Amino acid sequence: MSSDDTSFGILTLASPGDYLKAIGLALSLRASNPGVPTAVACAKRLHDRLRPYFDYVIEERAGLRGFVHKVYLDEYTPFDTTFFLDSDILCFRPLKPYVAIWGDPVYSACGRYYFGGVSAFGLDRTALMKRMGLERLVVIDGAGHALFQRSASRRLFDLAREITANYKDYGGEIAYADEDVMSIAMTMLGLEPLPYLDFFSRYMSGRKGTLEMDASRGLCRYISTITDEMYAPCIMHFAANEAPLAYTRELIRLFRANGVSTEGLLQLGAHDYWNSHIKPKLRAVKKRVAR
Repeated sequence: MSSDDTSFGILTLASPGDYLKAIGLALSLRASNPGVPTAVACAKRLHDRLRPYFDYVIEERAGLRGFVHKVYLDEYTPFDTTFFLDSDILCFRPLKPYVAIWGDPVYSACGRYYFGGVSAFGLDRTALMKRMGLERLVVIDGAGHALFQRSASRRLFDLAREITANYKDYGGEIAYADEDVMSIAMTMLGLEPLPYLDFFSRYMSGRKGTLEMDASRGLCRYISTITDEMYAPCIMHFAANEAPLAYTRELIRLFRANGVSTEGLLQLGAHDYWNSHIKPKLRAVKKRVAR
């Protein structure tokens, strides 16, 4: 695949453990965003596996691990304006209209402002805000996406990389989280989070038994657990392996609809189910027995 137009495109990241998810994202984009160029940054050993599904395959920076790659998106993207999506996202509608709706921001993601509390990754927002003299903090927890301009966002990414290098000064002895890093950087530079509108969803957003989904046809709708109204999101983020069975089922259907081998998907789904549903229960039982 190839495309000469680099004014706008979609970028994702892939690792050896989740490259099948990146293929799933790419296949969903073929249905929902035909003609929009796509790119993936990954290790060189994945290039041949991913090249049939993306217009650009970019070698990731050596020496970086996990979430840290996300503070180098400005260096990975070949596009002037980029929609970044995590590999465990499926897309159901065109993305480009949201660029116009949101005013083509320097860098942003759907989120809100918080005035304290602790993040899902352990960042003490209250203490951080007090230490930095902030009245509020941008929060983009669970977003899994970002819209940014490559050149204009360089200052933000440079700051995010600086925060990453000194993360203990901001969060103490906690696990690294790119979302907290980007939230801090956005706050420091006065960049605002985007309104959710009808853009973002998680699998648990829908009332049980109401979800209709077929990424090969760009279909996703459900009755919202919050508003009790029918909702048709642009993307769904299957974050934290919260719905491994439903996600695996949809990936299998998507792969089959596009004539792509489903080899490895059942094993991937079983791995995600073990880590998210079985392993935590075994740990809880072990703790109770230890008492």
